[in-house]
Amino acid sequence: MGEQHRRRMPAGVELAWRASSRAARTSGEPGNGHKPGPRPGLTLERIVTAAIDIADREGLTAVSLARVASALGVATTSLYRHVRSKDDLVVVMRDAAAAPLHELPPPGTGRWRESLADIAWQIYDLYRRHPWVLHVPTSGPPSTPNDLLWGERMLSALSQTTLSPADRLRAVTLLFGYVREQARLTLDPVIADDGDTATDDYFRFLGRVMTPDRYPMFCRLFADQANTASIGYTAEDFQFGLDRILAGLTELDRNGDGR
Repeated sequence: MGEQHRRRMPAGVELAWRASSRAARTSGEPGNGHKPGPRPGLTLERIVTAAIDIADREGLTAVSLARVASALGVATTSLYRHVRSKDDLVVVMRDAAAAPLHELPPPGTGRWRESLADIAWQIYDLYRRHPWVLHVPTSGPPSTPNDLLWGERMLSALSQTTLSPADRLRAVTLLFGYVREQARLTLDPVIADDGDTATDDYFRFLGRVMTPDRYPMFCRLFADQANTASIGYTAEDFQFGLDRILAGLTELDRNGDGR
């Protein structure tokens, strides 16, 4: 196939891999002691770090190339040598924010379920540290370095099961999707985050619009005030769903035939 027919990955994805490769090289370089060096030049890593800092404090909509350039004390045009658009920058930001905070030891023999639970909680916590990531559209399978690294860790744990390779990949997709959606419900609720007042308003609204003839189960459930104490997106709720997923994978492993 000719070069002109070869499909390229999106520019943001290629930038994420370039940044990851650079980070891996510099982490292994020897330090220069305690001698003060010159002010570091503008790099993709500095740009991404500044952009993440803005997003963490003010949300993703506050990020622009001009705003990042201002935070770094440089002209906006100087950023174009490293990143061409906000869309590309956001892809690299998202991957950098997903970097594991520490190495995860290989799962102990027979402890794949505990390893998956630990991985799921670590990803959930990353969303809590960087909630703006939930506003970054995602499509297709993981393609950036840190997303794939999380998948690698999951596959390492699942390698101890009898699940087929296809089912292991399905399990990875299932866990990624569950963690992201539960984090979205927790950190980006539909109702305003006004605590008890917002919760009360939510259930008062439902009480006005839902009728027993059409929503008998909901109306019966919400008739008991004990069931309207919270929306239900707590750490306990996250663990409940995670346990159900892991229980299903355990059952599949127990009955698996290595398909």
